[in-house]
Amino acid sequence: MNNRLALGVDVGATKIAIALVDGNYQVRNRVEVASSATDGFELWGRVASATNDILRKSEATLIGVGIGSAGPIYPNAGTISPVNIPVWRDFPIVECFREVAHVDRVSLHGDAMALAHAEHKVGAGVGSKNMLGIVVSTGVGGGLILNNQLFEGDTGNTSYIGHSSINFQGIECACGRLGCVEAYASGPNMVAFAKQNGWVSSSNSFIDVAAAARTGDLAALNAIEVGSKALAVGMVNFVESLDISHIVIGGGVAQAGEIYWNPLMKHIRAEAKYAGFLSDLKVSPAKLSLDAGLIGAALGVL
Repeated sequence: MNNRLALGVDVGATKIAIALVDGNYQVRNRVEVASSATDGFELWGRVASATNDILRKSEATLIGVGIGSAGPIYPNAGTISPVNIPVWRDFPIVECFREVAHVDRVSLHGDAMALAHAEHKVGAGVGSKNMLGIVVSTGVGGGLILNNQLFEGDTGNTSYIGHSSINFQGIECACGRLGCVEAYASGPNMVAFAKQNGWVSSSNSFIDVAAAARTGDLAALNAIEVGSKALAVGMVNFVESLDISHIVIGGGVAQAGEIYWNPLMKHIRAEAKYAGFLSDLKVSPAKLSLDAGLIGAALGVL
């Protein structure tokens, strides 16, 4: 089994990661392509070029391609329309990868579903019967494990937590809805909130907001406070409705350490107590780190 390789693809709003994943779920030859583009075909050209470079280096048999993408996704049509990649609307990503990789087997899942699948299979969620996986990065997404199975819903877009509203009179999200979790909790939106409230920086990176918060910058601390509470409310609303006892959180924002996790856990505990049955709610950082999405995507064909 070890010489069988799948190509894993993790489509995010900031970057698209591509790598080979073997039968032991080890990631090889990882490359990243920036998602920013003014033209969808130009972006695909860069992705195709990176894919060809990876495949040229491999002597093993490629059994298929697994794609995990920011949503919404349309598995039946093989297309994606990520909210934060506006140049890809109804983009035929499945057919494009069939052509460039010369394989028939290409699977398509949401990026957070891929994370949930990987973490449940070989990461922080091993042994959990029911689990919510969360990605917090340029966007916010969710993936759901029910009765030890990946649950995708009728359209493949279940656990779309980032675009669930927690304030019907709130700020407008990039999707057009008011008060979405993502509008407060994503990395870029926490950066924007910090700047609106006095953080002075040329950076647009949440990493730098977290660094400023560690020095005591009040605007940065407040941005994390608001963003982490929004995420906590959204997650607790979800697990409360399904009676789920384990949440696994990954993505770039979740890599910030205690400056992010301490307020997040404070808000999760505060919100969970109202349910009366979530006292044993377990919250874990993703064990597979930034490879979780790639591994989970590849699991669609491995």
